[in-house]
Amino acid sequence: MKNKKVLVVGGNGYLGSFLVKALKKIEASVFIVSSNCKETDTEFIVDITNFDETYKVIQKIKPDFVYHLAANISRDRDFSIYQKMSAVNVQGTLNVLKSLENIDAHFLFTSTSEVYGNNTSPFHENQVPKPVSPYSLTKINAELLIQTYCNQYNKKFTNLRVFNFYGEHMPESFFIPQMILSLKKGEDFLMTKGEQVRDFLYVGDVVDALISVAKTTDSYGETMNICSGKGTKLSELATAVNSTMNTKAKILLGAIPYRNNEVWEMIGDNSKIKKITGFEPKISIDKGMEIVINKS
Repeated sequence: MKNKKVLVVGGNGYLGSFLVKALKKIEASVFIVSSNCKETDTEFIVDITNFDETYKVIQKIKPDFVYHLAANISRDRDFSIYQKMSAVNVQGTLNVLKSLENIDAHFLFTSTSEVYGNNTSPFHENQVPKPVSPYSLTKINAELLIQTYCNQYNKKFTNLRVFNFYGEHMPESFFIPQMILSLKKGEDFLMTKGEQVRDFLYVGDVVDALISVAKTTDSYGETMNICSGKGTKLSELATAVNSTMNTKAKILLGAIPYRNNEVWEMIGDNSKIKKITGFEPKISIDKGMEIVINKS
């Protein structure tokens, strides 16, 4: 990807910032489209729900690769948010795709493991999606939109279902940083009984996977999981974090109720991405949590 033009839509977000840094390290020519960045020669303030704005900037860049990471994210089950989420996650995605008119780019979309819902775990790409929230519904809608549009117009695409990832300096709205920051402040952390099992991947490994997919033409037209293939129970993760940190604060399991439509086990099958790209996670959950705790 050296000297190739790589556009990261949502490049100023959490995952996007790590991806941009890694792409620059391998000497890609990186451009960012974001709703919250400083306008420069390589960074553009764009609202992807505005087609004309999006089209103008992408036609100017003429990228070889497009990573579409921008999304309206919410774990809320309330459908009053659906229209707002769909405007960004579905219509915004279509606007980016249409803006690639006469541009031969590989379009890489970050979807979510949540599209699997309560399917039987470990989740594999051939399972019929069962979204459980407005967010996961918009993500599977976007996946199908990309597949249909790109097949219609002979465009190169890859849909990537990213599982739970974590890393240093993550926003406080996520479970792991919430827990660590609460304990560091000496405040007890209230959570559910923590019987949910999740497949966690360190952010650096997610970035490695995203780049490995772009490096092979075998990924064209594919849907792939980005995951570790291993499950961790939230209660066990919380207890391990609590014992690792030097704090008198405690994890209070069972202090809050579970969400409606809770998905109990989300473990991914990563055999497909391994076979196609050779991707292999490098950072174990224990090592990753050590990094995050030390850098928080």
